[in-house]
Amino acid sequence: MPVRLLPWSPEYGTAMRMDAADEPDEADREDVDTRVERETWAPITPSKPVSLRVRIVDGVRRAEAHALDDDLDGGLPAFGLFASYAVGVVACEPAAARVLDEASEVVRQYLHTGTGASDRVLRAGGARLDFRARAVPEAKSADDLVDAMNRAMLDAEAHLAEELSKDESWLTLVDGPLRGLRHPGRRVVGYIKRVQEWYVPSREVALLPTLLPGERTPLFSIAAKGAGADHLRDGRYSWYVRIAHLEGPVHPLGGVLRLECSQAVGLEGARELADVTATLLPRLASSPVRDPRAPQNLTPTGALEARLTHLLGDRRLIYRLLLADLARGLAE
Repeated sequence: MPVRLLPWSPEYGTAMRMDAADEPDEADREDVDTRVERETWAPITPSKPVSLRVRIVDGVRRAEAHALDDDLDGGLPAFGLFASYAVGVVACEPAAARVLDEASEVVRQYLHTGTGASDRVLRAGGARLDFRARAVPEAKSADDLVDAMNRAMLDAEAHLAEELSKDESWLTLVDGPLRGLRHPGRRVVGYIKRVQEWYVPSREVALLPTLLPGERTPLFSIAAKGAGADHLRDGRYSWYVRIAHLEGPVHPLGGVLRLECSQAVGLEGARELADVTATLLPRLASSPVRDPRAPQNLTPTGALEARLTHLLGDRRLIYRLLLADLARGLAE
């Protein structure tokens, strides 16, 4: 059996996160229907030309410093986390792509496992950094606080995407599944860079390495589980797209993305979204020369992440400001 590489740089893990032992079921899953669009599971090449007019929502987050708070709660020190995150959007049109700074938001929080934590305000010259205290009652460890930071950023991304998607003259792309959105417009798609689960049986997975750039699989439906978001109460439509051909001994699955939309858009609406993404995304795929998560981390997304990271500020300066602020508190 040949060994082939996966394309991401090792420090970013891999675009495939499923357990290798969890192979796709040979029998169709009860919650997945691979025949909703057509009976034959074969590549689809969209023939209708589309105009590049898409807005991509993403975010970055950073743990600035972990802490232990000796303002004891129940006799034990409480864990704290100084966290920063930013969310924003990059708009792509035929002429250019630009990050919309007016839509960017930077949030700083002091997450805490105890009670009664105080806000922290850091100042450097004319700059002011407000770390708003937020208790996380369910958190029991430092890792739980990191999870809370991640959830807060994803919630902010979902809120921004929901607002943007009301303008249906644009396609809105969300980095990740659509579970956090409540009432989005009809032209919003989640693109999933990391495969956590195949959803389809192994005979259907076998089609993915054969896809050419710009080809997609037929749609398959994923039934809703539980209440979920309002727009997902009827489930999701999903599909795979090849966005790039990778040279050398690189596994062909490395150039494949899974995408999804709400079943509320209807079968024809989902087919139109699937065709648009199959046509557009290969034009936005990143190069391994410039992006360590190529090709899945789209080129405009990389530009947005760089801008948002800049807006977070210099990590080393913020850490020094935290040290100085906490030292003043100990001296008082």
